Amino acid sequence: METLRIRPLTEGDLDSIIEDAGGTRAFTSQGARDPRNADYVLDGTVLELKLIEEDGLAKRTRQAKVAELFGEGQPDREVVVLDRELLGIAGNKRYDRILEGPVKNAISKANKQLKQTRLDRPETHSSVLLLINNGYTALDHPSLLDIAERRVRNDTHHIDGIVVAGCYYYSDSFDSYFLWPIDYVAIRDTHRFNAYESFWASWNAFSQRFVTKMMLDGPGEEPTKGPVIDVEFEHKGVTCVKPAPRMGRKSDFFIHGRPRLDSSGLEHCPPVARTFPDISVQEWAKFTVTLGAGVELAPSHAAWSEERSRCAADSEPLQPFVPISVSHSDWLAWLDERSLPPRASTISEYANVVFHKRVRALMALAKERTPAGIIPSRYVLVTTQEIGQDRANDLSSIAIVRESVCAAAQAKTLLENARIFHEHALALGCAYAISEGAECVLWERDHKYAWI
Repeated sequence: METLRIRPLTEGDLDSIIEDAGGTRAFTSQGARDPRNADYVLDGTVLELKLIEEDGLAKRTRQAKVAELFGEGQPDREVVVLDRELLGIAGNKRYDRILEGPVKNAISKANKQLKQTRLDRPETHSSVLLLINNGYTALDHPSLLDIAERRVRNDTHHIDGIVVAGCYYYSDSFDSYFLWPIDYVAIRDTHRFNAYESFWASWNAFSQRFVTKMMLDGPGEEPTKGPVIDVEFEHKGVTCVKPAPRMGRKSDFFIHGRPRLDSSGLEHCPPVARTFPDISVQEWAKFTVTLGAGVELAPSHAAWSEERSRCAADSEPLQPFVPISVSHSDWLAWLDERSLPPRASTISEYANVVFHKRVRALMALAKERTPAGIIPSRYVLVTTQEIGQDRANDLSSIAIVRESVCAAAQAKTLLENARIFHEHALALGCAYAISEGAECVLWERDHKYAWI
């Protein structure tokens, strides 16, 4: 998905916002560059600007802690979803502690700077931290606000209030959206930020100018900021994904759903079964007459059955063992259609042809399982959990299900949380249906974490 890139916010942008609100730099001399000083004064309030540039989940140590936290509740999965709703109260506290490092550091520095500037500018009456999310994509606005408020209340004595804001850019390569949230939290009611309304108005006016100029003149210099995308990283062979937020409503342009990446590298569906020609004792005699008894086919039907057992034992969940019943007459007719000589190897080729035909027929008839739909008494159910913007992170499960009006449905799991997307899983489900003798395949798509 090729998307527009924009420039991140700069300190110069905040200079103009403060100036439009009626404020100034706290110091206009060389001392303004002193790291001990805060940045601005606005109507008697000292403000220290902190642009959160660091993507906190880019650090391996932090990734490891997050992966272990979420992995506890999602064991035996190749893809773990970073959804804080899956954590309990204690888990959410741990998660915030892991993510808060860049915010905590910024608050600690700001506390000292605001203290010093209040001493140097005794006419001021309050101190406010201005915290702008400029790159920490793992933290949305409410999460950043919660962490910042808690850390300021627990760790500081010289911050009277906090303003948390940011520019959040979303795009699907056709539609683009910009959100400019801003919130003020008073830590000490006796030291209010009286000019917040002016700052709020200036921030919103700047956001409109920023987007208008970008649309008319392009993204400008150093457009390094892309839209908010999935946060994804690997830890001990497991992929951790924090899905990008949805864009609010379905696309009017992408009527079949917003485009998703596919980093799986697959250009066509992989083999979904290990087939084996299933030949009865009666049919075996006919094959041996045509081919001649001996090692070309197998020394005996018993030896053929032993080979069948070995193949069944070697099958894998993504390539289940599927015996295909083969009759001598059907095989001869197939050979005759293709003008092929009778060889033992063509029996397996014919079994594959029969298998592919049956799979295609099942896929053509497969339907979505819905509450209002007619449910057969026995069927294979294919369920795919779509995760984020990359189909390669989807997980699929397959089960054989029995339904009855007199009893609760019974399901036997055939495959669980395999890292395959819907189309691959549906073909595999059809293979399992043939193996299990089921004549119907239903499917479901779990869109809770989907990019739609």
